[in-house]
Amino acid sequence: MRTIDRDIRRYLEIERLLNAFFATFDYCLPRCITPEIQNSGHKPTAACCTKKYYALYDLDHPAFELLRRERELLFGKPEQYHWNDPVSPCPYHNPAKGCVLATHKSPVCLSFLCRSAIDVLRNTFGIYSYDYLGVHYALEWILTGEFSEHQYNEFRNSILDMTLKVERSAVSS
Repeated sequence: MRTIDRDIRRYLEIERLLNAFFATFDYCLPRCITPEIQNSGHKPTAACCTKKYYALYDLDHPAFELLRRERELLFGKPEQYHWNDPVSPCPYHNPAKGCVLATHKSPVCLSFLCRSAIDVLRNTFGIYSYDYLGVHYALEWILTGEFSEHQYNEFRNSILDMTLKVERSAVSS
């Protein structure tokens, strides 16, 4: 039987796996954010977080509401954040460290990889399966309960496979 609590647990499991994948891939900070900071004279920068994406793209659905409530319990409400040198309209974007949300990110934020990062996945690691819009929709479907158990397991396994492929490449380098 489908429940919102189960859907949230599944979503958070995928979020954990995606965070592990992104940490293994390690593209954003060394290849994008750090060069942007250096090019800006060491001023804080928002390389990709240029709108309140979570507010624009989250669905009007009880699971999204529960995800938001849990996010706010863990990390505070967006209006609680005030940065001295804001570089992003997203209140969760710390100008010196990036996103303050370790978990409970919106599907649009969690799934995003820029075109350059996707090209590196393809050209360096032979990973052609990462499509940020596809991942975004899969995350939405997990939250709304529209992903079957089989689809969920396939998606989960694809993330594990991508992570393993990047790890193996790093070991052989």
